[in-house]
Amino acid sequence: MKNYLTLSLLLAMVSCGDSKKAAEEAKETVLDSVNMVNTVALAKQRTIDSMNAVRADEKKASRKNKVVNQGTSTAEANGGNNTNENSSGDSKKKKMSNAKKGAIIGGGAGVVAGAVTGAATSKNKGKGAIVGGIIGGAVGTGVGYGIGTRKDKKQKEKTGN
Repeated sequence: MKNYLTLSLLLAMVSCGDSKKAAEEAKETVLDSVNMVNTVALAKQRTIDSMNAVRADEKKASRKNKVVNQGTSTAEANGGNNTNENSSGDSKKKKMSNAKKGAIIGGGAGVVAGAVTGAATSKNKGKGAIVGGIIGGAVGTGVGYGIGTRKDKKQKEKTGN
């Protein structure tokens, strides 16, 4: 479409008889637009080629995983190298247990609550905040771990593992 528009512009300028300079400029404009179209087409093709290459690599990787899952263990497929992967080929990340989550959240909340309480009740605000934060963090971690462990046990009983 752009080529037709540029070509019609070229013909209009030449037919008006402006000058040779105008005709040359119009020719350059047409050539520039054609070159731009070719450049864009080349860039599109490069993008398509790279996407196809990535897709081919993904297919190869999935085929390799299927072969590993069907016939051999992970250690055999890796040339005897024992890795941390499951022999079933699962590449899922192991989720953090509720006990760990509870300990982290409880510890953080305990530090904040202990620091605020220690600073509010102590004559020496800085020292009170530090001591309160340490005590609060320890208590919060313990409580959070206990609650998380209870949740883990309930989930284990629910799934039957």
